[in-house]
Amino acid sequence: MKRTLILPALLALAACNTSPADEFVKAQAAFTQHDYRTARIHLASALAVKPDDKAMLLLQARTLIALGDGDGAGSALEKLTGMKPATGELAELSAEAALLRRAPDVALALLSEAKGAEADRLRALAAIQKGQLDKAGEYFESAMKAGGNARLFADYCRFKLLQGDLPAAKSLLARAELADPEGLDVLLVAGQIALTQGDLKRGLDRYDRATKLYPDSLTALTAKAATLGDLGRIDEMLEIVNSAANFAPGDLTVVYLKARGNVAKQDWDAVRAAIRPIEATAPQLHPVRVLYAEALLRLKQPELARAQIAPIARAQPGNRTALALLAETQLATGDAAAALTTIQPVIGDPTARTEELALAAKIAKAAGSSQAAALAQRASNPAPKALAADLAEGDAAIRAQDWARAIVAYDRVLAVTDGRNAMVLNNMAYSQLMVGNLAKAQSFADRAVKEAPQNAAVLDTAGWVRFKAGRELGEAKRLLRLAAEKAPANFNIRAHLAEAERAPG
Repeated sequence: MKRTLILPALLALAACNTSPADEFVKAQAAFTQHDYRTARIHLASALAVKPDDKAMLLLQARTLIALGDGDGAGSALEKLTGMKPATGELAELSAEAALLRRAPDVALALLSEAKGAEADRLRALAAIQKGQLDKAGEYFESAMKAGGNARLFADYCRFKLLQGDLPAAKSLLARAELADPEGLDVLLVAGQIALTQGDLKRGLDRYDRATKLYPDSLTALTAKAATLGDLGRIDEMLEIVNSAANFAPGDLTVVYLKARGNVAKQDWDAVRAAIRPIEATAPQLHPVRVLYAEALLRLKQPELARAQIAPIARAQPGNRTALALLAETQLATGDAAAALTTIQPVIGDPTARTEELALAAKIAKAAGSSQAAALAQRASNPAPKALAADLAEGDAAIRAQDWARAIVAYDRVLAVTDGRNAMVLNNMAYSQLMVGNLAKAQSFADRAVKEAPQNAAVLDTAGWVRFKAGRELGEAKRLLRLAAEKAPANFNIRAHLAEAERAPG
């Protein structure tokens, strides 16, 4: 209540100290610099004195759309049109505001008389919200024939990614980057494509650029935070998420990322505190409830945890994470028989993980099942099929340069073995290097050298990691020279050595 009273008072005070014209000029400058929150404040001050100024209302609508406030933008546009049917640019802006409110039918009605690329782009987005993907594709094609623009290329690119057509998406991205290389939508979809290809480093670079140019973009902030989380840089991830929470505390994505970061830190109280405010409104099957269930379980509240995870396990019978978590909550509430039934689909899979089998063995023992001994034996010995699948997955990911997928696969291999396979360590080191985790890359590379000190590929990776990190350059060159001596015909090793030799130090 106090904030409601204070804001008008501050705006009135500002209006007394500066003229509406001055405030409007400041708002225009802030908008040009993509500082939309500042622009909103100046516009509110100016409109407090001149509430019907059309130029101010138009900029306010644009500003609120940029901030994702469909309700506020819609109100500003209604004042502009005098509640009459919007036409031309105002119809398009009103439709965009309606799409922000998830009101696709309203948007389509507003665009009933509109023509051109922008109108068809918005129609395509409305069709996507309605689940009419074929219709969306037709609208996108119509917009492309009408000429197109950077936002159209970016949105159509995102649509092609949704359909799994990566070549078409990359072609559209090239057109978008040519039209507006630093547009927000272009940067975001460029990051999305990079992540699709497993190039977390490039994805992070695109999102980082987006947050620098568009500091008020919640989408850019959350995308950057999620990528940092994928890279294991949890403290940096949480710093970004906390910044986003300052102006969007109830946003579901922000809450999910904050909880995810604290799960990584195993700070269960923080996970519960992050999710509790939106518990009643979060969709029943949203992944945030999986995190909430785990937090409640670790905090010794298994009944509450069971209530969170049971609907997800029922609705998604192939979700092994949900099944294992439900089984664990059932065990914790004393229902070992139900837990054993729940975990059966998981342990019946020949690629079941060691941790899943260990949980199953514990459950079977509590239930007095004859399966207990066999499950314990399986848990103590990695399943050959699972291990082979992970190795094949990692090697395929390396060949496809999908570094994120490779890291996940090799991490699984290292977790269930003695962690001394030189080539697994080497490949993990190179994958970590390619996503920008330099400290981790060097750690894995050094472990690989310890296991295979005469292997040229291992020596090359250890030297190259040091060189790219800009540390221990003398040692980097020594390792690369040794690698070249052992494999003189290897082009990649020779290229790495040549580049390192050109560097001073």
